[in-house]
Amino acid sequence: MSRYSMSFAVGVAALALVLVSFGTVQAKPVTDADLVAPAGNEWLHGNGNIDGTRFSTLTQLTPSNAGSLKVKWIAALGGKTDAQATPIFHDGVIIIPQDNRLNGFDASTGRLLWRYETDMPEDWGGQFVDFFTGKHRMGAIAGENAYYASNECSIHGVNYKTGEKIFAVKVDRPYPKDFKKSSDGNGYFCTAGLMAIPGGKLIVPMNATDTGGLQGYVEGRSQKDGSLLWAANMIPAPGEPGADTWPGNSRIYGGAGPWEVGSWDADLKLYYSGTANAYPWNPYTERDGHGAGNKRNEGAASIVAVNTDTGKAAWRFTVVPGDPWDYDAMQTPMLATIDGKRTVIQPNKTGYIHYLDAKTGKFLQAPQFSDKITWAKGINSDGNPNWDFPIPEEGKTIELWPSLLGGVNMYPSAINPKTGMIYTAGREAGMSYVFEKVQIVSNVRNLGVSFEVLPGGFEVERANDLKTGKEKWRYETKKAGYSGGMMTTAGGLTVWATQGGELTVADATSGKVLWQMAANTTSKSGPMTYMVNGKQQITFALGGTGGFGSVGDDWKNINQGSMLVTIGQ
Repeated sequence: MSRYSMSFAVGVAALALVLVSFGTVQAKPVTDADLVAPAGNEWLHGNGNIDGTRFSTLTQLTPSNAGSLKVKWIAALGGKTDAQATPIFHDGVIIIPQDNRLNGFDASTGRLLWRYETDMPEDWGGQFVDFFTGKHRMGAIAGENAYYASNECSIHGVNYKTGEKIFAVKVDRPYPKDFKKSSDGNGYFCTAGLMAIPGGKLIVPMNATDTGGLQGYVEGRSQKDGSLLWAANMIPAPGEPGADTWPGNSRIYGGAGPWEVGSWDADLKLYYSGTANAYPWNPYTERDGHGAGNKRNEGAASIVAVNTDTGKAAWRFTVVPGDPWDYDAMQTPMLATIDGKRTVIQPNKTGYIHYLDAKTGKFLQAPQFSDKITWAKGINSDGNPNWDFPIPEEGKTIELWPSLLGGVNMYPSAINPKTGMIYTAGREAGMSYVFEKVQIVSNVRNLGVSFEVLPGGFEVERANDLKTGKEKWRYETKKAGYSGGMMTTAGGLTVWATQGGELTVADATSGKVLWQMAANTTSKSGPMTYMVNGKQQITFALGGTGGFGSVGDDWKNINQGSMLVTIGQ
């Protein structure tokens, strides 16, 4: 299954000799202390730090000097699909997965150091498989190993300096299969990425929501060899609180898989994961969701806290009970201390920012951030939506805001404790939506819904007050889509790239754009920052199709692209 690309295989011995001759092959292991440290000189997690806030303590680049930024280097990734991963950086090496391969680049020059590749099984296929294939949102690093998951859910560990294979282990769950080659095409796909936490653990999100609805899990695995330590079910099992919100056997195909890497609290030993919607999307099915039997379908469209010592769910908070609108709570739940209270903060598809007590899951508040919301009139004091739109019968088309792509989608948010603001990559758009009868092919239940994102929406980056949710500033493109996600620094910068590939550096306090460059290729991931040779650099991973989350004509002139662009002074 695993192999080095031919170009690397031919050159690996010579490259290793060159590294040895210059004395640079010595690895610098990433320690447990490194994993929980704030992002600064290094960027060791896809979201920068283990609390998911994408905040860097670096201060070399500031609003006073950002205007003199320039491109330092550009490197081709060679990918054919969306570059959805924010790279990680350690010891001079930038590491990024794309198209079922892991790449290591020299952060000083952009030179490719190594490439590790995997092949998909011959019977790989199934529902929406093109949407998932080649996509990876995060890699991980710990000790001397870099890690990633290939799409059929094999976990790979390689030496971060050389790309040499350390292990590869297949997760013991089915993957989606070609309907023509299998009587059961249902299965799990791995696109969310991995997180390394102290204690030798890798966190592995397991999602099968839109490939047929198998229920979601978060797995704990060994950093040493990828072996399974525990598996936490996102949907309550029989005997757990909330199990009775899933009638009959509906939990088996109930979805609720994690789309994104979560966050981790070192004191509470809790991992926080957002989960996908209840499945099928149509509530008029066995799950009997909102508008049908009004079952809450706990664990779906939820935030779930998992005890990483035991592998058991500590609590579940359901953001959209019985979700009928595909409003999964997919975004990374971020962690911050507000007025002395450790708090989970998650902007999500609903158009609201949910705040929860990190220890107990108690609901605190949910201020609105989207301009237009028609599905609910706010969130009540118990954290439940004030439903404001009648659930239509099957076959009746309705218009709803936000669209199922959400006020925000998979593109990451950021929190800056210096400015006291939360930054989101948002979109204003509505949708047409109609429930349909669920069909089953090769043991795969389809969505039970047809939809269309309506034209006329626009991309918008926002800064909101972290305590109150009040908007402080915004940046609009006047075109449809989402930026790739946000990053912010102690130096006073907030950074993103628009759907159209406009690399943007702004004043984190005022939103004033300080520097911008058109890369002419789509952005599907957030930027990262780090120090190399005593200089602060910012790297963007760019590339992908403009189709998801955009309207075709708005971005018809951008290219597919697939590249790393690094800026600095």
